[in-house]
Amino acid sequence: MKNCTNCGTASKGSDKFCLNCGLKFEDEVSPAPSQDIKRTPLPPKQRKKRMVGLTVAAMILLGLIGTHLYLQSKYDATKSIIEMNQAYSKNDAAKLLSYFSLADDVVKDEKEFYLFIEQEGWEDVRDQLKTETKLLKAEGLSNIILDSNGNKFISVVTEPVFLGLYDRVSFLVHPITVKAELPLNKTTVEIDSQKVTGNSGETVTVGKFLPGSYTWTASAKSSYSPIKNKGTASIEGDGTNIYVFRPELDAGKLKITSDVEDAVLFIDGKSTGKTVKEMNSIEPIAFDGSVEIAAETKNDKGKTIKSKPISVESASAHLTFAHVQEKAAAERAEKQAAEELENLVETNEFAVSEYIISFRDSFEMALNHEDFSFISDFFPPGSQVQADYVADINRHTAMDEYYYYDFESTVITGVQAVDKNILQVTTDEIFLFSSYEDDYQYYKTKKYTIEVQDYGFYILDIEQLTTQQTAI
Repeated sequence: MKNCTNCGTASKGSDKFCLNCGLKFEDEVSPAPSQDIKRTPLPPKQRKKRMVGLTVAAMILLGLIGTHLYLQSKYDATKSIIEMNQAYSKNDAAKLLSYFSLADDVVKDEKEFYLFIEQEGWEDVRDQLKTETKLLKAEGLSNIILDSNGNKFISVVTEPVFLGLYDRVSFLVHPITVKAELPLNKTTVEIDSQKVTGNSGETVTVGKFLPGSYTWTASAKSSYSPIKNKGTASIEGDGTNIYVFRPELDAGKLKITSDVEDAVLFIDGKSTGKTVKEMNSIEPIAFDGSVEIAAETKNDKGKTIKSKPISVESASAHLTFAHVQEKAAAERAEKQAAEELENLVETNEFAVSEYIISFRDSFEMALNHEDFSFISDFFPPGSQVQADYVADINRHTAMDEYYYYDFESTVITGVQAVDKNILQVTTDEIFLFSSYEDDYQYYKTKKYTIEVQDYGFYILDIEQLTTQQTAI
C-alpha cells in the first residue's frame, strides 16, 4: 500500500495512477546501500596551482569590474560638463577647449574661444549642454545649440568606443568658414596660419576657424612700392557660419592728369619714357605716400620745366607746372575782376542813373538860386570836383546880369564799371540859358566818375566830352 502524495488517498502498490485525483505515480527507486567514500587529499603542488588559478580569476574579474567603472566614469557626459565648469571658473582656456571636439583642419585659439564663450554667456551654454545631453540619453537625439548670431555652435552627439561596448558623448563645435574678398590682383591674405592668393574681385575660402579674434596680413604685388597691411579680424558668423573678410589695402588704380598732357611722366625720379596722356592710369599703386610722381616739359623758349612732385595718397593726382598755373591764375583773376565789374553795374545801374538825374535837378536849383548847398552832398568833402563846382556857383553869383537855366533833359547813355567800386556814367544833356541879352540852347555829352559806397554814391569827377551851342 502507498499513499498519494497529492491528495493522501491510499492506493495499491501496483497502481500507476491515484484513483482519487489521477496523479501519476513515479517509479520508486530503492536507495542504494550506503558505502563509505574515501577522499584522497591533493598533493601540495596541485593545491598551489588551484589557488593561483582562483586568484588570477578573481583579479581578472576585479579588473573587468574596475575597467567598467572607469570607462563608465570616463564617458560620463555629466561629469565632463562639471569639469568644463571648473575649467571655466579657473580661467583655464586650454582645459576648457579640451572637452570639445573639432575637425583637425579647424584653426583654433584657446584664449579667443574662451572669450567667445564668455561673451555668449557660459552659464547659458552650460545649461544648454546639460539639457541636450539629457535629451540625447532619453530619446537618442538632440538639438544644435546656436550662438547669439544664429550660427550653428555646438552639437551634442554620441560615438561608439571600446569595441562598441560604450557610447561616448561628444560636444562638437561647428567652425566658421572664413572667405576673403580680394581687392587687387595678386593679393595674398594670411589669417593666423591660413594663406590664400587671388585676383581682384575674387572671393576665396581661407579656412575654418573657431570664433574669436585673429591677426591677419595682406599684400599685393606692385612694380612701384610694397602694398601691404595688417590687423586683427574678429571672426563671427553671419548666421550661416560664414564670415567674409575684406582686407583693407590702401592702394589701387591711380588716375593721372596734368597741366601739360604731353609732359613726360616720372615715377620715383625715373622717367617712364611716356607722356602723362599715354600713362593716364597705373595700377596697382600704394596710396600711402611712398610713391612720388612728377613730369617734365619744355616752355616756349625750349627750357625744360619740371612739375611740382606729388606723393601719391589717393586714387587721382594732377601734376601742375608753375608757368601754366601762373597764366591760369592771371586768367582767373581777370575773369573774376570782369565778373565783379559786371556785377557792380548790374547791382547799381538803375540807382546810379537816378542819382545822376537827381544831381542834374539839384544843380539847376543851385545855379538859379546861386546856392552851392543844393549840390554839396554829391561830392566828397575837400575834393577837387567840389572846389570846381563851388567856383562855378560863385562865378554865377558874381554876374551882374539876369540869367536863368532850364535843364530840359538828361539821358543816361551808358554805365560802365572801371574798378571794383568805381562807375563811369555817360550822359546826353540839353539845357537852355536865358539872359536879358541872349537865349541859347546847349547840347553836351559828359562822363561822370562815380564812387560806389555802402550807403550811396559820390561824384569824383565830371568830364565834358562834347558841347554844342545854338542861339535861339
